[in-house]
Amino acid sequence: MRIFDNALLYNPVSGTWIPSSFSVDKGKIKAVGKPGSLSGDLVTDLSGARVVPGLIDAHVHIESSLLTPAEFGRLVLTHGVTTVVADPHEIANVAGCAGIDFMIADAVHSPADIFFMVPSCVPATPADVGGAVVSAEDLARYQNHPRVLGLGEMMNVPGVLFGDAEVAAKLALFRRIDGHAPGLSGESLCEYVSRGIASDHECTTAEEAEEKLLLGQYIFLREGDAAKNVEALSSVVTPQTASRCCFATDDRHVDSIAREGSIDNCIRKACAAGMPLELALRLATLSAAEYYSLHDRGIIAPGRAADFCILEEGEDFRVARVYKNGLSVRRKETPETPEMSFPPFVCRIPSAEELRLPDGKLKVIETIPGEIITECREMDADTPGLQKILCIDRYRGEGFGLGLIKGLNIERGALATSVSHDAHNIIAAGATDAEILEAVKAVADAGGGMAVVADGKTTVLPLPAGGLMTQKPYEEVCSEMEVLHAALANTGADEKAFMSLSFMALTVVPHLKITPRGLFDGDAFCDVDIRC
Repeated sequence: MRIFDNALLYNPVSGTWIPSSFSVDKGKIKAVGKPGSLSGDLVTDLSGARVVPGLIDAHVHIESSLLTPAEFGRLVLTHGVTTVVADPHEIANVAGCAGIDFMIADAVHSPADIFFMVPSCVPATPADVGGAVVSAEDLARYQNHPRVLGLGEMMNVPGVLFGDAEVAAKLALFRRIDGHAPGLSGESLCEYVSRGIASDHECTTAEEAEEKLLLGQYIFLREGDAAKNVEALSSVVTPQTASRCCFATDDRHVDSIAREGSIDNCIRKACAAGMPLELALRLATLSAAEYYSLHDRGIIAPGRAADFCILEEGEDFRVARVYKNGLSVRRKETPETPEMSFPPFVCRIPSAEELRLPDGKLKVIETIPGEIITECREMDADTPGLQKILCIDRYRGEGFGLGLIKGLNIERGALATSVSHDAHNIIAAGATDAEILEAVKAVADAGGGMAVVADGKTTVLPLPAGGLMTQKPYEEVCSEMEVLHAALANTGADEKAFMSLSFMALTVVPHLKITPRGLFDGDAFCDVDIRC
């Protein structure tokens, strides 16, 4: 039995720091007592260091990191995240249940615990068919899977509100259901919540979060690469509401995690916004554990997993050491990724002639910094600051959609990616038609990836696992991302431009998006003509 003595232990029940000693036996917490009160074979004197339970990410799409689950777990564990709840709807849109099975099989090799909420909306809307359709009958096989906690974010809000039979069948499969209802309010929100949808991670204002909290939903404060909502929502977290709030990273690239952190970054952002550290830690530990009924973690207490972090000295929240099941985390060899054959890229790349826009006022997608929602504007095609945006079907070669976008700030060159939520077609934007088409071709030729065309040079980061992930170690991927971002800087675009671009096809988030069919109005929930 191992003893950790003289710890200043954070307790999420009381929200206080308590001088303590605790023992670990066979990966579990055996006892907690006063300093010096426990005895064992091996004693580690922590000399008053602060100790917190292992952090929990309540909602993340691992595919957005560009890593496979085992490698993702190895990375986030270095930031104190010992438990991850993932929704694999990205790979499911590419490869269906085979993609879900791939993620679960690979997660077994992760040093952090990875659980799953199975995707509820594949495709995101009936019109946005990617590489697969996942039905209620398909999802039934996961009902009793030990790594599956429930049904992932229900994005088909109209299907819920109007009683779609297939949506209802999916909702009936699981007791725990995550939500996705940006901007939903009033009676429509009440109807949505009444169907058993228990959480939401799409709030962008404190008012929206408070309304959903008061109707009984859990609120996940999200801090991703494209959507950054922790600061705006921090005011809703009080001693009374903290048990109903959690942190989530949702979508973050590997280099952002390595550089800025994961849930530890959420904690720092919340504290900077005025949230007491003790409340932020409650969100990152016991609140998330209780929401998902993970009663074996979330607090350092007898019988719970010995997952904990020793913090650095100083006011800033920084993790010095991480223990998983009572063992100090050390670098592990990268395991072999489960074998899987992903759908090939079948694209019809348009000609330059096909990229001509009509005359007159046109609808324009305008990005909003720190959000994945967009605005719909009306402008002339030659308005300064606009670039063409292209979305190409990668599965059947059936066509492409063409539009205009404002806010990516691409001054020269172009970028393209096969990470394009949620169907994951190829999406591209740029300053000239020729460079846009060159970037698209580079992604297709690589069998998926991210590409920058700038100064006559094409830089590609291949993502062979479904066009979403690479099996390489995260350190190597970070190095490749540095090269890609150096090329991206030559276009004048923001360093988060790839993440922003990847959400421009997500039709379940308002207001104006693009698909291989053309522009999509997220409010009217239908395709619309580019002409005003």
